[in-house]
Amino acid sequence: MNRSDQLHHFAQKLLEWNRVHNLTGAKDLAAVQANIADSLKPLQFLQGPFHKAIDVGTGAGFPGLVLAIAMPETSWYLVEPRKKRAAFLHYVASSLGLENVTIIPKRIEELSPFPADLITSRALMKAPDLLKLVAPFTTPQTTILLYKGSQVHEELEGIPDYRLIPNGKRTYLLVKGSNHGQDTPLPPAPDGDLLPLLQEEKGDSKGDDRSKRNDGRV
Repeated sequence: MNRSDQLHHFAQKLLEWNRVHNLTGAKDLAAVQANIADSLKPLQFLQGPFHKAIDVGTGAGFPGLVLAIAMPETSWYLVEPRKKRAAFLHYVASSLGLENVTIIPKRIEELSPFPADLITSRALMKAPDLLKLVAPFTTPQTTILLYKGSQVHEELEGIPDYRLIPNGKRTYLLVKGSNHGQDTPLPPAPDGDLLPLLQEEKGDSKGDDRSKRNDGRV
């Protein structure tokens, strides 16, 4: 099964589980595919290599499980304390044979720290609060990628080095060492074939479905 097939399998299983367990506000295939596209977008500007990555509050799989499918050489630790969502992540990772994925059904503050090359999170809490929680897992080389909304500017006080990448209603916040805040050209996207696959069954679905979500996140 190639990566496009894996993403399609994930989307179908999420819709099946969502009808019973209400895992996410994405209720149809177009909405799920929009969330997949949102999760994959940072592949256009992330600069690895990343050997070990943590996704904090993975929920129904965005962005952590999607990125784990797209980045098979990276070991992903998906931190999700809610039982139904953690069970779903276990099921999909097992059914797809994702050997690079470990599901951790705890809160990030309950874990014994280990150094990560990449830390991601989507709309879980205010950026300064999350940065404090993940600080024990960071090194000067760690890249922190936060999926934020258009009001992210209200969260930047006290963050010395960062980079903002806007994409419609989404703004990606990158925090890392002394390189951020500088104007550096973005590299070509690796695995660029992953984004066109989302058009196969979605028609003209656009953007982020964050306004439709009702799964307890901000």
